[in-house]
Amino acid sequence: MTYVLGIDPGLSTGMAVYDLETCKVIRAIEAPKGIKGFTYPFYRLYDPNHKVHVVCEGFTLRSSNKFTADLSGVEIIGWLKGELICDTFPEPVQHMTITRLRKNKDDYKKSVITKMMKDAKFPIGAGHNRMALSVAVWYAAMVLKHRPTLELLSGREK
Repeated sequence: MTYVLGIDPGLSTGMAVYDLETCKVIRAIEAPKGIKGFTYPFYRLYDPNHKVHVVCEGFTLRSSNKFTADLSGVEIIGWLKGELICDTFPEPVQHMTITRLRKNKDDYKKSVITKMMKDAKFPIGAGHNRMALSVAVWYAAMVLKHRPTLELLSGREK
């Protein structure tokens, strides 16, 4: 079995596990408390006995960000880099464009990511685990060039 573990880092961190064989989300959680609440749930999802690709949304501080002086996402990214667990950090615009989750441009209800979350009966809540799934699906499509995921995103049947 091969999985992609997507992470949306922050004070409340979303994590989602995407199964490349079934093209379904098999786990989705939100971990509170920034880096302090991240590591234990991460290791519950990260199983080195399986082929797991880890991908985490990047964070670039710019004037357009709604920055509220919380750098939890940066701390999580630093930890992942330091542990040599993850080396791919797509910007939000990269994954949100192909998964149709752009704020003010897309209808979240029509996104394949929202449908996958609802079909698997995982709560969307504040959207952090949905964004984590978006990151995982982006990685499967754009980095791994996983054909079934590409077809899923294009709306074509397998």
